[in-house]
Amino acid sequence: MDAQALLEQAPDGRVASSATRLAGSSGWQGTGRSDTALWGLCKGSGKNPYQVCVDLGDRATKCSCPSRKFPCKHALALQLRDVREPFPAAETPDWVTEWLNRRNRAATPAAADESPEAVERRARAKEKTALSRETAVRAGVAGLTDWLGDVAGAGLAGLPARDAAWWHSIQARMVDAQAKGLASAVDEVRGIVAAGGPRWAHDAADRLGGLHLLARLSSSPDPVIRRRLGFSVAEEEVRAGPGWSDRWAPLLKVESDDGLVRTVRQWVWGRAHGWVVAVRHAGGGGRPVPPLTHGVQVEGVLHPYPGVPPHRVAVGELSAERQPEPVPAPASWRAALAGLEECLRADPWLRLHPLGCASVRVTEDTGQLVDEEGRGLRVRSDSALDQALALTGGDRFDAWGLWNGRELHLGAVATPGGAPEVVG
Repeated sequence: MDAQALLEQAPDGRVASSATRLAGSSGWQGTGRSDTALWGLCKGSGKNPYQVCVDLGDRATKCSCPSRKFPCKHALALQLRDVREPFPAAETPDWVTEWLNRRNRAATPAAADESPEAVERRARAKEKTALSRETAVRAGVAGLTDWLGDVAGAGLAGLPARDAAWWHSIQARMVDAQAKGLASAVDEVRGIVAAGGPRWAHDAADRLGGLHLLARLSSSPDPVIRRRLGFSVAEEEVRAGPGWSDRWAPLLKVESDDGLVRTVRQWVWGRAHGWVVAVRHAGGGGRPVPPLTHGVQVEGVLHPYPGVPPHRVAVGELSAERQPEPVPAPASWRAALAGLEECLRADPWLRLHPLGCASVRVTEDTGQLVDEEGRGLRVRSDSALDQALALTGGDRFDAWGLWNGRELHLGAVATPGGAPEVVG
């Protein structure tokens, strides 16, 4: 991970700033690394230095400081120092080995009782749990249908006057019904109404229509419907299934926070498999590390979840990392948008789409990216666009980003026909 990617893992800006300053201080000693960990001692306010270590497998951290923020500034600073000048390989201290062993023991499940009686008992319990969940979700859908009827009867114009308790009430009902997908969809409507703007009523009506369609189709066994309701497949089960071996380039990502869990989603381009999505969550105020090193091509196996393209994937065995190779992009925005038809037919609730176009230029007002046919697509004006302009010097470039139906959030650029570089 580079310095920018590391600082993105900070729980807030203050931790990021403190970590940057601390990385350059002289209060460090005993730093070192192995194939699996980084470690070091950092002088603090007390008599004994803080013991800081990082598991290189998943970037989990441990520090003896009293901070309640994860990762803390010491753990981030240790990694920043290693990025600037890699630590020498050294013998792993006992306190680091002990921590790694504890993590490994916790990650290793106890051997299950495989006697016929135990297997049958677990099967009955699983069936009972599944039936209870189905019953709860059906009740939640019925409650949502009544709520949608009330909203339709009162009209969209009354939504901005609704207080937080009104929105929270229906979201809580969906959570209690174990239909978190519906709770998230309601929260999306709430966010659109709260944000306001000239299109809020149009966008809110669109989302409410999608919710109505989902409620009507809720009894379908289709995996897309099930996933939208909140049913999920265990990652271990997915990893046990078939995998896709390919060269993967994670180019686009977006982070979200629902107040309880932070989520990072990566759109990854596979040479033979096209776009897939890798997801990682973190609770307790932590910030999730992207499943794959962002912007770096990796060879390995990703396991697809049930569903339709772009498939969600679980990360399997990975090998060599290298700079990305050139990624093909449609010749025009018309061709790029036409390519989304299949995805929209398969999953009409999908709101973000990976989209690319070859040889575009930025208009003078930086509001659009224009292809070689002269057609423009609205682009979000943000730091990613600024970085793209700095990298390309205003010349034409290949562009990839996330399209939400109104504007493109730029994520990667390349000189025409060249290797992509992430900017967002």
